[in-house]
Amino acid sequence: MKILDRIKEFEDSEYKKFHCRLMPTVSEDRVIGVRVPHLRKIAKEIYGSSEAEEFLNSLPHKYYEENNLHGMLLEKISDYDECIKRLDEFLPHINNWATCDSMRPKCFAKN
Repeated sequence: MKILDRIKEFEDSEYKKFHCRLMPTVSEDRVIGVRVPHLRKIAKEIYGSSEAEEFLNSLPHKYYEENNLHGMLLEKISDYDECIKRLDEFLPHINNWATCDSMRPKCFAKN
């Protein structure tokens, strides 16, 4: 199953409406309406897979939730240099505060 299909399994139209009001810089047609715990679950399940690697290499993403998932996958990278490289590739594609605020790479704690 494609990653986007997995994300869309958790679509919540009411949550989408609520969340879109918090992010006026993001067009509604770019938001699916998926809560963070569902995205974190997907990230945990796919991290380290070829599917995740392909996803990380497929910038830019269309949906807000894809960007959040991308950030959640980056959080799991333990090698500092690799994480920085990946963040440098990803940061130009972040267009809202919510995606920016949700990323906390674990390797930053040591560095």
